[in-house]
Amino acid sequence: MLQLDELRENVKAEFYVHEELKQHDVNKVNARADIIIKPSGRKDLQKLLSRLEKNGFPHIVINSKGRVVFPDGRFRGAVIVTDIKL
Repeated sequence: MLQLDELRENVKAEFYVHEELKQHDVNKVNARADIIIKPSGRKDLQKLLSRLEKNGFPHIVINSKGRVVFPDGRFRGAVIVTDIKL
């Protein structure tokens, strides 16, 4: 199982636990995330995505302008907030 400490050790990013997305400049989303991750650059974004996918951890990538609707007002998994292009 993927551990948050493992991600923090291997990916340069800001990590937030159980916070509202609107507190992180995601303007059009009114939802709470289990984990919000803001990678520092493209390399870290790719590392992060690879680790999440390898461990089967649910995740979604959105940018600060995106509009995403969560049916029950919550996303159970990691929300990656970035304007970095892959």
